[in-house]
Amino acid sequence: MKNFKFLVEVDLKKIEKHLCDLFNINNDVLNDLNAFLLGNSKRIRSLVALLYLKMNEKSISESVINLLSAGEIIHNASLLHDDVIDNAECRRGYVTMSHKFNSKISILSGDLLLSYAVNYLSSLENRDILNIFINATKLMSEAEINQYIKRNNDIKIQEYLQIIYGKTASLFESIIKSCAILTNLDIEKAGEFGKLFGLLFQINNDMSEDSIKNDRINGVKTSVDIVGIEKTNALKDNYKEKVRAILEKMPDNDYKMALKDLVNSLW
Repeated sequence: MKNFKFLVEVDLKKIEKHLCDLFNINNDVLNDLNAFLLGNSKRIRSLVALLYLKMNEKSISESVINLLSAGEIIHNASLLHDDVIDNAECRRGYVTMSHKFNSKISILSGDLLLSYAVNYLSSLENRDILNIFINATKLMSEAEINQYIKRNNDIKIQEYLQIIYGKTASLFESIIKSCAILTNLDIEKAGEFGKLFGLLFQINNDMSEDSIKNDRINGVKTSVDIVGIEKTNALKDNYKEKVRAILEKMPDNDYKMALKDLVNSLW
């Protein structure tokens, strides 16, 4: 991801500053939570959104930075909850909060982050954007519940796609769709791009060696288990083509090339 970040580095640093300054209370839990927020994250959601906006020749306002900060916070809150569900000991190379402290602290920390995300979203004073994110968090929670109750059970590929849409792609979709609202871009096209990229990203992530290992330990069935490697690669290629088709209709510039390269890097 580093090869693409330099194009939007200034804006990514503004988001990092927001995350760094989130807490004004000094204690062991919040210090650890702050380190978790700032540690080894690709910021892929913000990266893709920023490249999409700049590809379409839109400037990055403080409202967009607040929106993307909220998206990053929501994503990280979901990871804290996931670590409890999965009994995970490590995340991003560090001991998880649920393992270092306990599951209650991890859940409460995730809830705290969600409150900060709502604060950022409220500052935008846009009811449509707030409703989009409310729906996204609902979809994320429903998908995680659905995935949990179907552990160790055979599922169909459409069920898998519905789960990864809810738990991953819906947030990509919501972030880029909301950015389109703030910058007067085509909202539906932006949402479709975010959705397709999110599905592609999650399928690719589920194919990594570590993910396959962890998912099988936890009884989570992914595309590799359902249809095998060959058909999963074909599925991923199908989503790549759909994303590329959207990009082909966009202005030609370095940001478009970066998004194309980003898609191609998802092996």
